[in-house]
Amino acid sequence: MYKFLIVGAVALSLSLPVIAQVSGEGGPIRVKADRSEVLERERKVILIDNVDITQGDARLRADIVTLAYGGQGSTTTDGLGSAFGDIETMTARGSVFYITTDLKATGDLGIYNASTDTITLTGNVVLVRGEDVAKGQRLVMQLTAGVTTLDGGGSQVQMVIIPNEDRDG
Repeated sequence: MYKFLIVGAVALSLSLPVIAQVSGEGGPIRVKADRSEVLERERKVILIDNVDITQGDARLRADIVTLAYGGQGSTTTDGLGSAFGDIETMTARGSVFYITTDLKATGDLGIYNASTDTITLTGNVVLVRGEDVAKGQRLVMQLTAGVTTLDGGGSQVQMVIIPNEDRDG
């Protein structure tokens, strides 16, 4: 029963709509990286090494993040993200950390897809919420639907759940 409670609690914490791809709160997205490459014709920005993206209370860290933009705006740009339109996908590779006030999730690869409002983490996934910890190989967070699925990838999902009565002492 606790297994379903943690999955439901995580799903509720992730059910806020993603307004600008990192946080449900919206607002400005702050990006830090050692280097960036703008691929204007491909409508992509590649952030390389020590990537740290924050928006509101959410934070995404990874070795490399690729932002792919939609078709809105002109095909010429004057700088990072100028006239690209909305982010369609965000792909984070290498030591991926997604952190909010409610949870911490890590994996080898993370993909946000705006059209489905879904975040997928794969490879050595660890999900922490409070003192509860879940491990698997593929985590899919359907943000709008409020559904979170963790798959063991051929192995079993592992969880450590601390009931409320054990947390107080």
